[in-house]
Amino acid sequence: MTKTALLLANGKSPTKSLFLNCRRRSEFFICADGGANYAAKLGERPDLIIGDLDSIKALTVKKFRSVTTRRIADQNSTDLEKALSWLMRRNYTDVIVLGATGGRVDHLAGNLSALGKFSKRARITFVDESGEMRAVGSEMVLEAPPGTTISLIPLSRCEGIVTQGLKWELQNGTLELGFREGTSNIVKSSPVTIRVRRGTLLLYQLSESA
Repeated sequence: MTKTALLLANGKSPTKSLFLNCRRRSEFFICADGGANYAAKLGERPDLIIGDLDSIKALTVKKFRSVTTRRIADQNSTDLEKALSWLMRRNYTDVIVLGATGGRVDHLAGNLSALGKFSKRARITFVDESGEMRAVGSEMVLEAPPGTTISLIPLSRCEGIVTQGLKWELQNGTLELGFREGTSNIVKSSPVTIRVRRGTLLLYQLSESA
């Protein structure tokens, strides 16, 4: 059974139209700490606010005083990880994350790490105005129009990568940050198949409007 949640983090706020598009696809809306500030500006009420709550503004707290709020002071996990952990414990299988990109670069790095870590337990998709990002796993079959730009981003050393349907193919290839990345490839034919023998590989798909 598929359970879909929308998670709003504290990076760059989504537009109202992007938020509503994602909200329609989800049955539960959770904010990670300062993400609640964006929800307040968008005029959207979350079902839950969670995190260490050091970024949420007093006006937001007042606006959402009737919303269930969980403060978790653990400094060994980020607010995004706290929210994802909560959702995983409640068996959400699909999580759309807004506000995970933009803002501070160190926070972005932590968010990408969380994407790789939690994608072993659910399908997690980072969405912003430019496109979508998710983990490949051991194999991914992607439906995308020819001409679509995609990038393969290795979080760790990724070995045994085989692709089909891309302009620049990999056959038992290796990608590693600081060694070789797979940015700005082009879909030649659909569906695209990507297989990875070892490592955590992310796929970023540029939106048609970007």
